[in-house]
Amino acid sequence: MITFAPRKLRISFTFGFFFIIALTSLRDGSLGAQPLLFCLLHELGHLAAMKLFGASVSEIKFYGAGICILSEGVESLSKPRRALVYLAGPAVNLILAALSGGSAALINLSLAVFNLLPVAYFDGGRLAALIFGESSRVCFILSALSCLLIGAAALSALILYGKTLSPSSLMTLFFIAFSRLLDG
Repeated sequence: MITFAPRKLRISFTFGFFFIIALTSLRDGSLGAQPLLFCLLHELGHLAAMKLFGASVSEIKFYGAGICILSEGVESLSKPRRALVYLAGPAVNLILAALSGGSAALINLSLAVFNLLPVAYFDGGRLAALIFGESSRVCFILSALSCLLIGAAALSALILYGKTLSPSSLMTLFFIAFSRLLDG
């Protein structure tokens, strides 16, 4: 992991982040700057909401499944404010989707929908925990069903487009699925 700390804000890049960049570059030699830019703007939406409500950010972590913001103070915010912090990222993607067209709109819409799935560490999972409680059985079931849905979609894509899917795309998908375990 590479870490630096300008002005008390810790910024870290894990092995998983660099691995994903390498894998996505294998396909056609390009990183695909648009998705990375839209993910960064998504996180800036969360940061803006945190700042607006007075929560401080202690770390921004770039890892295999994206970008994670560790904050001190979000948990002490009221439930409506926490919900707004969690919704701020997907809202940025929805606004960008509405303002753009073509592949940019599709990427942003996909990011918003994907992040709103009630998987434990996604924005939707945090919202579900806020509504139903952190250790709720409902949250566990919603998260498990969402993961099954993601897996079914990936399997369907493999069956339908298997001959045109690049090995690096498949490796990237599986790495993202397990990066939370590897990067912690």
